[in-house]
Amino acid sequence: MSVTKQDYYETLGVSRDAGAKELKAAYRKMARKYHPDVNTGNPQAEETFKQVSEAFAVLSDPEKRAQYDRGGHSAFGAGFDPFAGFDVRDAGLGDLGDLFGGMFGFDVGGGGRRARPRKGSDLKVNLTIDFMEAVQGSTLSLRVPRHGAGGRRDEEKIKARVPAGVKDGSTVRIAGKGDAGMAGGPPGDLYLAVRVRPHPMFRREGDHIVCDVPVGIDDAALGGTAEVPTLDGTTTINIPAGTRSGQRMRLAGKGIPAGKNRPAGDFYVVVQIHPPKKLNKRSRELLEEFREVNSSDRAKD
Repeated sequence: MSVTKQDYYETLGVSRDAGAKELKAAYRKMARKYHPDVNTGNPQAEETFKQVSEAFAVLSDPEKRAQYDRGGHSAFGAGFDPFAGFDVRDAGLGDLGDLFGGMFGFDVGGGGRRARPRKGSDLKVNLTIDFMEAVQGSTLSLRVPRHGAGGRRDEEKIKARVPAGVKDGSTVRIAGKGDAGMAGGPPGDLYLAVRVRPHPMFRREGDHIVCDVPVGIDDAALGGTAEVPTLDGTTTINIPAGTRSGQRMRLAGKGIPAGKNRPAGDFYVVVQIHPPKKLNKRSRELLEEFREVNSSDRAKD
């Protein structure tokens, strides 16, 4: 999961030796083109607007620009606010300041500008976990990219708790683990898009767990027992006489563990009758005799 932040000069479409006048002209042109008010319902346009605004906020400030020219994006720390102290009106863009003021987290008017607390951006991370981690829950170590206005700045290692019973394709919200807020605003949230790896023996049906268990012809016909792997370890179940292939047996409460406002699921054993691969002479004779004796009963079925 790699995200590369675009060069500020490339974002504005100017050369690295562009003067203040050229920067203002490039920003005015792109800001008017991509402003959300003229691109209603277009999130990509809004994202581009934020990127060009961030680029101009940095490059129009001599000190920030010099810092950026020396070290690029890595010159700024994780808490860097590109809009700190930025006023588009002071940059000589006239009514553009009033038009765009609220986009940068500032209040305009009253004889000046003051920073307004703004919540940090939410982040989304794709996460693949094992079947048992999804069933039982798990605390995982994740590397989370931290973003500015549309690009990656850094990565942070965090601990995230995936609740028991999370389903494949679901989204888990980790409150307060998104990007840092601006001007004292709260951080955003982290959203985990969860994919669950298949299990070699178990499969999930809602909050129930299903497992196929092989049973021999003799136990299926005469009755017997079978060893069954469950989420809690191996257990023994009784096989009633006359059990058919595909028949289900229920172990109540042995499926997905109970959660908030959710009872525990059940565990279902699906009998799969497996004939022996090799028969000795006596076994074959007995089965042939069995088939002959019971042919009339099978026809009635």
